Amino acid sequence: MTDSPPSYPPAKHILRSLRYEVEHRPDFTSTASMEAGPNLRSASGHVEIGALATLADATAGGLAALAASPGWIATSDLTLHLAGPVSASRVIAHGRVLRRGKSKIVLAVDLESNEGSPLGIATMSFSVLPRRDGNPVMASSSEVTTHSFLPSDGHLDDAAAEGHIHEAIGLSMIADVVGGVETDMTEYVVNTLGAMQGGAVATLGAQSASSAVQASTGSNELFECMDLVITYLSLGKVGPIRASAVVTQVSSDWGTARVEIRDSGSENRLMAIVAATAVRVQSSPSTDGSL
Repeated sequence: MTDSPPSYPPAKHILRSLRYEVEHRPDFTSTASMEAGPNLRSASGHVEIGALATLADATAGGLAALAASPGWIATSDLTLHLAGPVSASRVIAHGRVLRRGKSKIVLAVDLESNEGSPLGIATMSFSVLPRRDGNPVMASSSEVTTHSFLPSDGHLDDAAAEGHIHEAIGLSMIADVVGGVETDMTEYVVNTLGAMQGGAVATLGAQSASSAVQASTGSNELFECMDLVITYLSLGKVGPIRASAVVTQVSSDWGTARVEIRDSGSENRLMAIVAATAVRVQSSPSTDGSL
């Protein structure tokens, strides 16, 4: 077994906020985990779907990079379905390659609690790209590799010291825009291509959709996304990155929305389209690993 410390991610990064740990194996499977501390939880006490999407994206992306070697990869799409609101104290991700082609790699990531309860499933595809200078060097796919991305500021045992993931990303609401959310491009959300990381894009899309659905219901109750379908169209590198939503269906308990995410500093280029379902949720009674 090898443990090769990568130069990516930076010292302050979304993966470090997840306390992300992963093992990739030669059969193109992997097991990863994140610690679902208070910095990754919504106002209801449930784990943010954006954090779960980041876990899935990182797990699948690492496997896809191994499968694409010596080339590199970029996320094409991500679909995440949750079985319900997640209250687990730690989330485990089991990734596997479903198809390994010359131009595209398709993977699945099963999510479960630290107690083994199924939480959801993600499917993803990645485009295979030529390797560029600056892309991380992956270990041989014939070896087991492990990585651990912990906070590097000394606050290893104090998740609250890092601030909530939305604050760390820099999410802010845009007045008078349905589901209007924006953030600047920073090192915290950068990926190996110098663009916004796929999980950060998912976080932006989920916040846009859930706030738009909640506003459409006229309710003060909390709504959270349980399903995300994301198509990544272009890289967001300049910022501010902005999201807006159109609510397509709504009832008192749930709604669906279509979100557009654009790089406003790059001629308002369309980066991603998100289809999301948000449901009304109750506050989480515990964090013992149950749904």
